[in-house]
Amino acid sequence: MSLDELTSSEAVVEALRQCDVVDLEASVPGFGPARDYLLKFDGRYYHPGQIASVAYGVQHPDRGALPVAEFDKTTAGVAGLLERLDFTITTTVKLRPPKVGDEHPDRTAIYNFYGGNKFAGIIKFPRETVVNAFSDEKGPYSDEPPNLVAPFEYRGEGQTGKQRLNAPGNTMLDEARRKRHAVRYWYRPLGGVFRFVSWVAVLNRAQVWSPDKHGKLRLEYTFQMMAVPSPDVDSWSSDVRSLIDDQEITDASPPEPPAQNASKEDRQKTYQDYLEDIGDPSNADDDEPGPTKRSRNHYRRSVKSRQAVLVRANDECENDRCTGTPADTKPDGTAILEVDHIDDRALGGSDHPTAMIALCPNCHATKTYGSNRVAFKKHLRTRLAALHR
Repeated sequence: MSLDELTSSEAVVEALRQCDVVDLEASVPGFGPARDYLLKFDGRYYHPGQIASVAYGVQHPDRGALPVAEFDKTTAGVAGLLERLDFTITTTVKLRPPKVGDEHPDRTAIYNFYGGNKFAGIIKFPRETVVNAFSDEKGPYSDEPPNLVAPFEYRGEGQTGKQRLNAPGNTMLDEARRKRHAVRYWYRPLGGVFRFVSWVAVLNRAQVWSPDKHGKLRLEYTFQMMAVPSPDVDSWSSDVRSLIDDQEITDASPPEPPAQNASKEDRQKTYQDYLEDIGDPSNADDDEPGPTKRSRNHYRRSVKSRQAVLVRANDECENDRCTGTPADTKPDGTAILEVDHIDDRALGGSDHPTAMIALCPNCHATKTYGSNRVAFKKHLRTRLAALHR
């Protein structure tokens, strides 16, 4: 038996008479919730699977209703079959689109509410063009927590081996960057729930080295994002629009970091490789002439600068007066360090390792908010000069 044997529109109409309308908050016995597609008829909504099952039995009374366990089509396939019989199909996400601030306990709850995929980190809900990016603090990636006022980083798709730009999720995010389409950003903090935190614009992308789930270094894509008020590009600030690199980007892999137990000499060599790749600090913030709108990917350079500083730091706070880094680590096992500009970028600070330092959260907060921050910053300048020699 096959659902392709359901060819009668009249049988579907009769099934609609026999079945109840859908309650979006409840499951249909034997069919589960209408988590993705809905059949719309006379202004009311029905579960497509239930309608197809009953209609099959109406058309073939000697066989009876087709049990859902014997369906040879996905939910999308059932929806398509009913459309071919001239019935209207809509989606749950179209009827109740996510709103900023919406919360769900986990990915399964989101899947039951909207359909789609309950595992991938970057998805589109059924028949939507909008991309959803999910970040879980306990997840396998080194995503930065969402920041509502400054750019932050989100890692691409692929948990083993070198990440590929043509992986479905990475393709979606890169298309959103090039076309300036807003992305829904969902975030779950440790011990919390998934929340639609904000719409975000994808500003840029670069490659970084990061350990995979087996601890082996591999190249990942990191996408730079920034919160925006809505999907309407006209509502985005001029600062956000100016930061978007919507041109074609040629990937340039940074030097491979040294092994965790590498000697001081090996780490210093890798650090020098980074400096050579990044270029002269006096040119760190200049545009290079060229035929395209942006001839140089500034985000790629800034990522390399941060990685160079972390290579130099070797999992230790670079403040020689540090009273102790956090005992915990990041999910990838590395120390909790924050790469900071000695002088804020907004005040002319250079985006180059010679002007950047890796600090633990306590030292970073002291530099930013401490009552003696002026003297502390002066000390860090002296310290950085010694580190860079």
